Parts: sequence; structure tokens; C-alpha cells
Amino acid sequence: MTEISVKTKLWGLIAVMLLLIISVGAVGFVTLDRSAAALKELVYQDEALQNLTSRVHLHIIQLRRFEKDYFLNIGNPAQQTEYLKKYQEVDAAMPQLLSNVAVLARGDVHLTQDLQAKAADLPALYAGYRNGFYDTVRRLQAEPNLTPQQANALMAKFKAGIPVLEADMTAVAEAVDRMEMSVSTWAVKRAQDARRVIALVVLAAIVLAVLLGTALYHSIYRAIFREGVRRMAHRI
Repeated sequence: MTEISVKTKLWGLIAVMLLLIISVGAVGFVTLDRSAAALKELVYQDEALQNLTSRVHLHIIQLRRFEKDYFLNIGNPAQQTEYLKKYQEVDAAMPQLLSNVAVLARGDVHLTQDLQAKAADLPALYAGYRNGFYDTVRRLQAEPNLTPQQANALMAKFKAGIPVLEADMTAVAEAVDRMEMSVSTWAVKRAQDARRVIALVVLAAIVLAVLLGTALYHSIYRAIFREGVRRMAHRI
């Protein structure tokens, strides 16, 4: 019975240690899993949206520059053709970029409904501007005596949507920036909390191991002592 009792205590000690090890692993796994999910969401939604808004903003600047250069070069068909070609190259990518922004914004749970609605309106705002530019180009080709000032006046009503587009893009980008900071801060905090929990569990495991090891040692020692006394008494 003594032998069985010692074995039971030994297996009990092993079981407790395994349980503590599993607890440490479970805490680490859950923390890493949640952090990975948050970072995945950050990369595939927020970061992707941020990259798209930056590209759209850059393209808008380029388009406005080529638009201005096209009008300033009235009377120089070769230069106008060059700037029109540059405009068209940038313009070709814009509808898809703005559509992607709208799709990502619609699926981004971190954006408010107001910002999602603004992102959804971006393609229409841009379409009004680009259609106005091409209408003005056709007008200039039909009336080559128009001045740059007159061309800009013709474009004025079409460019009215550009400040709105840029303001809405900025609002979306700023919201994404704030969310990226928030998610990053949350991930760091979760990692710190997990580290503290794991440290406490490991410390508890060490203390418990020492206590159980000491108790097991005394139990074995007493069992051996009693067995020795029993054998000596038997001999006597």
C-alpha cells in the first residue's frame, strides 16, 4: 500500500506539472491567436486601405498638374498631346483604385457608416471631374482660340467636386491611421498582459513543484523509514 501511495503521489505531481505547462501554452496560444487575427485585419483591411488612399491622393495631384499644364500649353499642340497622354495614363488607373477604396471601406468594421458612405461616393465625384476635363479638351479642340483662363473657367464647375473628394479621402485616411495606432497599441498591451500571466503561472508552477517535491520527498522518506523499522522488528 505504501508503494502504491508513493506512486500515486508521484503521478499526481507529474499531472499537476503537466496541467501547469498546458496552462502556460494555452495562455500563449490564445494571446498569439487573437493578436494574429487583429494584425491580419490590420494588414488586409486598414493597411491596404491606407495604401490605396495614398495612391489615389498622389494620382489626384498628378492629374491636377497635367490638367493645368495642358491648359497652359494652348497653342502648342505637341505639348498638349504629351500632357494629355500623361493625364490619360494616370486616369486609366483611377476608377479601379477608387472602386477598391469603396469596397475595402465598406468591409472595414473600424470605419463609421458616414466614412463608408463617403468612400462609396468617391468614384462618382471623380467621374464628374474627369468627364468635365475631357469635355473641356473637346471644347478646346473645337475652339482653339480659347485662352488658358477661359479653359480654367470652363473647368471650374467640374473641379468643384475635387476638394470634396480630397477632404473625404483625408477623413478616411485619418480614421485608418487612428485605427492602426489603436490596433497596434492593443496588440502590444495584449502581449504584455500575456507575458505577465505566463510569468505568474510559471512562478506558481515552480512554487508548487517545490512544495509537492518536498512533500513527496518526506512521504518517500517516511515510507522507507517505516519499512526499515518493520524489517528490523521482524528480524528481532
